[in-house]
Amino acid sequence: MTHSPGTGNAKSLDGLERDPEALREQLEHGLRSMGYAQTPASAHGLFTGCLVADPGSDVDALELSLGEALPLTEGAGERFDKTVEAIRRALLAQLYDVELGFGPLLPEDDAIEAQAQALSEWVDGFIAGLGQTPRLAKLKPSAEASEILRDFAEIARIELEPDDDEDNAAAFEELNEYVRVGVLLIADELAPDDPKRIPMQ
Repeated sequence: MTHSPGTGNAKSLDGLERDPEALREQLEHGLRSMGYAQTPASAHGLFTGCLVADPGSDVDALELSLGEALPLTEGAGERFDKTVEAIRRALLAQLYDVELGFGPLLPEDDAIEAQAQALSEWVDGFIAGLGQTPRLAKLKPSAEASEILRDFAEIARIELEPDDDEDNAAAFEELNEYVRVGVLLIADELAPDDPKRIPMQ
């Protein structure tokens, strides 16, 4: 299914973009039903990387970045299209408006170790998404953006200390905030002169 970037009304997306946990659960179900190996965190990171590098990426391009689909149920593809479209619209709105609260799509209620693992998967997906986008080959990231990406590569290999929940929670929050701000800085730097901004209505 082909979609035109930057069109449509955000109200038609059933409010998913306003409920991160519901969106994460629907993405997880969609990934399984389509036979993709990615976790929700890694897929969301992948989509974010693709859109940061090229805000014109449509649903087809985002799904292609996941690899080959092996739908397990009838109608799975159409339902997954809608989920990816909701994510695409939410990201295009959030990446260019700091007041809309962009952040990696991570499990909210899991143990800190599981959240840290999800953040690692998200960052790994983000780096992969940047690398898959042809437009990025024509751009030269600044020294600051390059340093952020090097830090992201380290975060993708993060391992928390066992049995140190308080320190682990503080470390996770610091890393999560660094990733959030770093992505926004890179998005701002790589944005075309007229990026496809979609208002959250």
